[in-house]
Amino acid sequence: MKSRVISFGSLASPLARNQTQAVIDRIQERQPRLTCQLNIWDSPISKVAKADEPFVAASRGEMEFLEQQLVNEQARLVVVEAADMVLPLPEGIAVMCVPDRATPFDAYLNRQGLIMDEMDPGCCVGVLSMRSRSQMRSRWPDISFRILRGGVDQAMEIHMRLSEIDGLVLPAAVTEHLGIQGIVAEIFAPEFILPGPGQGTLVVLGRSNDMEARELLADLHSADTAVELETEQAFCRRMISDQDLPVGALARVADDEVVITGTTGPGTKRIAVNGEIHEAEAVGSGLAEQILSRGESFADLLEADFPDGLPDENNEDVSILEEVPGDSDDTDDDWDLDELENLKKLEDLAGIEKKPAGADDEDDEDIDYFNNED
Repeated sequence: MKSRVISFGSLASPLARNQTQAVIDRIQERQPRLTCQLNIWDSPISKVAKADEPFVAASRGEMEFLEQQLVNEQARLVVVEAADMVLPLPEGIAVMCVPDRATPFDAYLNRQGLIMDEMDPGCCVGVLSMRSRSQMRSRWPDISFRILRGGVDQAMEIHMRLSEIDGLVLPAAVTEHLGIQGIVAEIFAPEFILPGPGQGTLVVLGRSNDMEARELLADLHSADTAVELETEQAFCRRMISDQDLPVGALARVADDEVVITGTTGPGTKRIAVNGEIHEAEAVGSGLAEQILSRGESFADLLEADFPDGLPDENNEDVSILEEVPGDSDDTDDDWDLDELENLKKLEDLAGIEKKPAGADDEDDEDIDYFNNED
């Protein structure tokens, strides 16, 4: 090795620093003679600008900032939450290492140590995503679930310092990085609450031509976690892109196969797809195709536009779905074609693709090896 010094960059937030330090500690356990430098950067994004954005540790603007710092050689490596990554990565930036996945499940935090079943009806619990709210609300309909934007640090301030909510749902791995396991009342098994794609996974980014850094990180890389992440990211690209939709997914490697389970909305209807690990991308996108082929998935995804429930019948927003040409006795050509465009937008939201006329309805042969379970 030409150099025994490697530099990391991190945002100044407690979560970002602790995640980066955790990776540094693991590297130095394996390579005690390696010197790791940590550069701390203040976020260039204002709190107001991040207030309405869903993320865990780094907002979209902060992710762009971190990537630019790598390009400008202000650090060789940065550690980020896989769930916060915006794909595809910019040219010249690459995933250098995917460490072992931490606990991917959701945890419930409560200052009094109460579990969800012990919470009073009408109390307010904070969550970070539509996925969490949709699944939690189906289990505990008498509790109010409030989506908190602005990341984990903002959510912790609302819960612990301001006491504006009675409890908080966070990724269990985040509570470990923050050292707050003492106020975790319970952890939800995936059979109960299915986590979000990438949850519990950290990723080390660097410049794609930095072969030395890649070699230094080789001992930390987990091939199984990388396959799970690839599968879940493929699912996201086809299913939810960069939108916050009520969608959960968890991939697991077992033997020579990867199995991914996914769901929409309340999480009661689930599909599991499996395939060989070298076909991880096809397995993930195949799960998305199967979920999108179900009619009920469309209604679940509409929660992104109607988070408080579908509108009443007399609401003008639902006239799109009611006033379809041919349904009225009026034969005049005064039906607004813009209404049809709005309907198409709702279909696009759900990821529904139109097949060309005459296309074969049989399943694509590329995913014949998939198995699905209800």
